[in-house]
Order: sequence, then C-alpha cells, then structure tokens
Amino acid sequence: MKSKKIGILLICILLSMVLLSCSKESEETMSNKNNHKLIKVNYKGVVANLEEQLKKSLSQLGLARADSLEHKRKAKKKQVTDYLFTWDYNYHKFEVPLFGPHGKLLSDYKEEIIAKFKDDFPIVKANWRIKEQERILTLELGFLAQSDLELLTHKVTFVQQPPAAKMAIVIDDLGFNRKGTEEILKIKRPLTFAVLPHRPFSKVDAKLVKEAGQELILHQPLEPLNPKVNPGAGAINSTMTNKEIKSVLKGNLANLPQLQGINNHMGSKATANPRVMKAIIEVLKKKGLYYVDSSTAHNSVGFEVAQKNNLPTAANYLFIDNIDKKKEIKEMLLTLGKIALKEKEMVVIGHVRENTALAIKEVIPKLEKMGVKLVFASQLVQ
Repeated sequence: MKSKKIGILLICILLSMVLLSCSKESEETMSNKNNHKLIKVNYKGVVANLEEQLKKSLSQLGLARADSLEHKRKAKKKQVTDYLFTWDYNYHKFEVPLFGPHGKLLSDYKEEIIAKFKDDFPIVKANWRIKEQERILTLELGFLAQSDLELLTHKVTFVQQPPAAKMAIVIDDLGFNRKGTEEILKIKRPLTFAVLPHRPFSKVDAKLVKEAGQELILHQPLEPLNPKVNPGAGAINSTMTNKEIKSVLKGNLANLPQLQGINNHMGSKATANPRVMKAIIEVLKKKGLYYVDSSTAHNSVGFEVAQKNNLPTAANYLFIDNIDKKKEIKEMLLTLGKIALKEKEMVVIGHVRENTALAIKEVIPKLEKMGVKLVFASQLVQ
C-alpha cells in the first residue's frame, strides 16, 4: 500500500514537471511572436519621383502657370502581413487660369488632363464636379507596391470659376496672304480661321493657322443672289446635283489639312435652298465636321438643316467689321460683349484685315474684365 502511494506521488511529480515544461515553451513561443520584427519598406523616394513627374506633367499640359492654392504633405503608413509600408501623401490644389494668353476652359480641357496623367502615372482616379460658381477636377494618383497593393500618394485638385460668357470670333477670307494676316495670327487667344479653297495662299495660310495653335475651318464659297458676283473657285451653286455638290465640297476639304468645320462664303441664294444645304450637311456629318452658318441671308436654312440632321452647328450673331475702322470695330466688340453676358454664348465673324486685328487685340483686356472668355467655334457648336 505504501509503495502504491509512492508510485502515485511520483506520477504527479512527473506530470507537474511536464506541464511546467509546456508552460515555459508556450511563454517562449509567445515571447518570440511578440518580438517578431516587421519588414519595413520606405517608399518616400518613389513618392519624390512621382512629385517630380507631377511637375513635368503640368508643364507639358501648359499648366505650369496654374496658381498653387495649397500644398500639404502627410506621412502615412500601412501594415500588410509582415510588411510595414511608409510614404508621404501629397495634396495639391491648383487654380487653372481662365483669362490671359495661357487661359484654358477647364470644362473643355479636363479630358486631355486626365489622359495625360493616365499616361504618366500607374494609378489615376478622376472625379469631375460642377458647382454653380466652380468647376472641380480631382485626380488621385498612386502606384502598386509589392506588385498588387494599391498605394495612393497624391490628390491633385484643379479648380476654376466659369466665365460670365463665351464668345467665338471667326476670321474669314484667308487664302490671299492679305495685310493683317500676320498681325491677327499673333493674337494669343483662341480664334477660328476660315480659309478659302484653291486660292494662291490657301495652303500657306492654313499652315500658319495651325502653327499658331488656332482652329482651322473651310470658308466654303456658296452661290449669292446676285448672279454677277462670283464666289470664286470651289463654289457650290443651286443648279448642281447632290452628287456634284458633294464632289465639290469633298475636293475643297481635301485641299486643306486638319479642318474642324466649315462656314459659308457669300451664299445668300444657296443657304436658302434646303436641298443644297442637306447635301452639304451630309458630307460634313460623315467627316465629323461642324457647320457655322455665316448668316449672310435672313432666310438661310443652313443652321436649321444642320440641327435637324444632328450636326454640331452655330450661327453668326453679327459681323464685327462691316465698317473697316478700328474704333468702330472696338465699339462693336464691346457692345457684343455686353450682349454676350445676357446670351451666355455667341459666335461672331470678322475678316482678315489690319484694323480688325488691331481692334481685337486692343479690346481683349476689356472683354476679359467683363468676364467674356474667347473660345474656338468648336467649343460653342451644338
């Protein structure tokens, strides 16, 4: 009996020793787990490179002059399994200039901005918002860490107040290298230039327009009411068949490069003919071009036919230089600017003349002070 008790005691002692041993091993394991070191990865250098790329992208977009309203930097970290990632998060806010030689409409420029950033950054998330007094484009930028972890490094916000009104000035009759061509092409604001086809300097003037960064359209000659007035080479008249009309127009379009639309030269008779205008509109629609009705006749149906056929179109509100004097042209532009503030959008037409060039150049600061933004005709056609 005594030996049995001794045996039980020995078993209890051995069991206690085993449990004590297990307890120590467990403590050591927990201790090792608590003291396990994370693999630290610092991405601040990568972010610094992205910050430099941001500056390059802005410069290439012509936004290097955008006013920096705010720049904040915040240190961030994120643990994923055995990794601890650290990086700097940057917030930028820019005001895109609306007026001046570098002014751009953010609403029309946003797609180009987004496309550029998508080319330059691994991750781009875009958001566009329209408020009553502000247009806002927000881009979130980042990269993939460890091949599959998305890290956002930048939030870039572009803001702009909308203009009080938009005005497109179309300049007619290029193709002769007339006096005033050089002067008007030096104006650093959006202008739309209409070049006549098959004239001595049509291709030369068209090339100069594109080199100046301006918009180019065909100044399509159309039949006037007065049979004694010749609209010139490449003209379309109402005696032509639809096939002939389309053939002439296609030839004129092929004569000039990088056209975005057309307007009419003369045409008081042809623009009043629905059949003629429908044939013209059908060609433009297939080629993705717009039509501006020069409004050379009160009974023109060009604008109406274009609308019925869902072609982007606009109509000339008024000719600015029927009186070829600088003072009168300036007064006309300022009057039209006031009307534009009520209409909100307006297309007007002038001609390639020295007085027209000087008047536009001198009146621009006053128009911009009024809140009138000069734009291309393509930005107003609907």
